[in-house]
Amino acid sequence: MPSAQVQSANKRRGLHTSRKSFGTCAGEGVFFIDGFISKDECGLILDELDAVFWHPSLTYRQQPDGKYRNQLTSFRVSQTAHQHWFGDSLQDSLALIEKRLQKLFGARPSHLEHWQATDYCRNGMFDYHLDSGYWQDHYAGERILTFLLHLRTPLKGGGTDFRALDTYVEGRAGRLVVWENLFPNGDCNYKMIHSATPVLKGKKTTLVTWLRQKKFRNVDKLADHEGK
Repeated sequence: MPSAQVQSANKRRGLHTSRKSFGTCAGEGVFFIDGFISKDECGLILDELDAVFWHPSLTYRQQPDGKYRNQLTSFRVSQTAHQHWFGDSLQDSLALIEKRLQKLFGARPSHLEHWQATDYCRNGMFDYHLDSGYWQDHYAGERILTFLLHLRTPLKGGGTDFRALDTYVEGRAGRLVVWENLFPNGDCNYKMIHSATPVLKGKKTTLVTWLRQKKFRNVDKLADHEGK
């Protein structure tokens, strides 16, 4: 379970960190809930994703001029679809999921980034990286929590590995994986470095969003957003 310091900090941010909310503790600051959505719901979302626009996934990396930009690298091998390409039915499904996230974690939809779907075929992966530490000067602040929702179970491989925590979380359809990206003082927690390990057999498909420190989006009108 989260430390007393993290619980206190999350309480100030309006986040809930009870055992009921976070489900199973996989490691320090890493939790998962099995059956967060049903297999039928996973299937319906996958059907919707068949009709959206996919492109090679990009990586947010520091450039020679010191600035961070999205670029195509061998560091990340997958396909990505952004929420502004999703149909009305899928948007409705995500709105219901966000209500559950708000109820369980106190995560206000206005503070969530727009969703990304990621598709990993055989050998698809995302090498070790952090989800925070890049947005101190962003109007919405840093990423507090990561919400990773698995829609498909790979036959082999394809889990999330937190090497500094010696923690590995398997990818299972319907499983929601949540981790804390920041220390209580708001600094990046470098122990949360993680990877999407290679899919050795089968396929892996996920939905992901991140909770920011401040308001990120207008929930009344979905704005175009290319996520990092």
